[in-house]
Amino acid sequence: MTTTLHTITILRHAEKPSAADSPQPAFGVNEQGRPQAESLTPRGWQRAGALAAVLGSATPPAPFVRPAALFAPAYPDGASHRPGETITPLARRLKLHIQTPVPKGQEDILVSDSLLSQSGQDVLVCWEHHHIPAIAAALALALGVNTLTPNGTLWPDTDFSSALVFARQPNGLYTLMQTRLRLLDGD
Repeated sequence: MTTTLHTITILRHAEKPSAADSPQPAFGVNEQGRPQAESLTPRGWQRAGALAAVLGSATPPAPFVRPAALFAPAYPDGASHRPGETITPLARRLKLHIQTPVPKGQEDILVSDSLLSQSGQDVLVCWEHHHIPAIAAALALALGVNTLTPNGTLWPDTDFSSALVFARQPNGLYTLMQTRLRLLDGD
């Protein structure tokens, strides 16, 4: 399949609640600040806001671009919506709808039926980190990228700042780079 995509940026959802038995457990809250176990933590909401400020600007810092399409997993069972929560402030700022065509576990379908059909657009995907390597592998195969980055094969549990960027070069070939967003102190 020949495409004219410009970039596909993949990132993990923002911070989530930690285990109750951790030394400093973090709790989840909804957008209104009410406790909700399956939502982002307060720091996660800060990251979501910072993401909106950076990627929603007229000229985000390279290699990032202002997305024209946003994707997150569908959650038909009503469970966690952290990827969607992470990009909701950005969607509002850009006046974009978050597309949720498939649940996690169907990454091949996401790539073939949704991402590769976004011809000429810059796309941002926010997903659950254990499933990002499947997206990266499917995109690498479809776009002719031969080498995956470390997070393209295994995303660390504690990494909320990295992003994978598939970028179309002037010669029509795609490259993949792993970079950090550096949105919050400590990133």
